[in-house]
Amino acid sequence: MIVTIIWLMLIGTGIGIELYSRRAGGRWSSLANVVSALWARLPGRLLLVGLWAFAGWHMFARYTLP
Repeated sequence: MIVTIIWLMLIGTGIGIELYSRRAGGRWSSLANVVSALWARLPGRLLLVGLWAFAGWHMFARYTLP
């Protein structure tokens, strides 16, 4: 139950930051811009795949959402 609340808070925070970055008029980069910049080079791709694998293994496999 607590982990589900934490996940919902993280998702809400991410959505809030994304909405703010789109309304701020270029002051903050949106998540799409950050991921696009990281995906352009091999080290960024490895980092994103590693983060995805880490999150998938440690978060979703251990603490599944009900």
